[in-house]
Formats: sequence, structure tokens, C-alpha cells
Amino acid sequence: MMREEGAVVGLPLYILITVVVAAVALAAILSFMVTSGPSINSWVIKIGSDPSHVNQTKVIKAQTQQDGTAKWDGYVVITVYDQNGHPLPNVKVVLDGCGVVEAGQTDQNGNVTIHLTGVTLPSGVQEDEIQVKMQYPGLIGQQTKTDTLTVIRA
Repeated sequence: MMREEGAVVGLPLYILITVVVAAVALAAILSFMVTSGPSINSWVIKIGSDPSHVNQTKVIKAQTQQDGTAKWDGYVVITVYDQNGHPLPNVKVVLDGCGVVEAGQTDQNGNVTIHLTGVTLPSGVQEDEIQVKMQYPGLIGQQTKTDTLTVIRA
């Protein structure tokens, strides 16, 4: 004669094993989705006073003013590439620091041009940084890469 309670006691173990197997399978699928597709791999930053005349440098030379501050107005041109070396569109780029917060998005050629007005070093400060944050919407989650621009007193 079979005892009914024994059959019920073993049932939660089967459910637990099924849940664990399903969780592992879901984790594998999500991992594949996150790592597949384009991703931010590299970028080139160029700086200049005119968007058609920019140089590949990450140093901004701010001019000292009569009040002791140092200021710079100009353009930052950034080109973002994926892991295959192709231009990456739709990357949000945010520049934050030295009195400015500006953002833009890369075009189909992976380029974004951001006009910065009022980059400022306070009186007595010789050097500071502008944070460059690049965000790309992946299949699941968002990829973020960062860099910095150095602002120096010229």
C-alpha cells in the first residue's frame, strides 16, 4: 500500500529543482542578450574653437581673464565606435564640469558636436576636469563609458 503523504513530501523537491534549472536558463539567456549586439568600444575626442577646426587632444586651454578666472568657449567633437570599429549611432554624451553641463547624441556616423560656452576655472585654480559620460542603450540595461577632459589655465 502506497502512502499518500510520501508523494506530497517529494513534490516540493521537484518544484525546487525545476525553479533552479529555470533560473539558470534565464540567467544564461539574459547574459547572452546583454553581451550580444553593438557596444561602446572606443572613441576619439577632438577640441577646438570652431567645429570645422578641431584637434585630437583632451586638454582645453582656458584664457585668464581680468577678474582672475580662466574661460574657454569652443566645441568638443566626439566619435564613438563599436567593438568592430564601426561608428556607433544613438550614444548619449554628457559633458559635466568646470561650470558647464551639456549633452548630445551621436548621429549615424557616430559623431556628436557639443558647443561649450562658459568653461570656467575659478581664480587661483590652475587645472580641473570635465567628465565625459557616454551612454548606449543595450538590449537589456545601459552601457556607460567615461573619460575626462583636462582644463588648464593658459
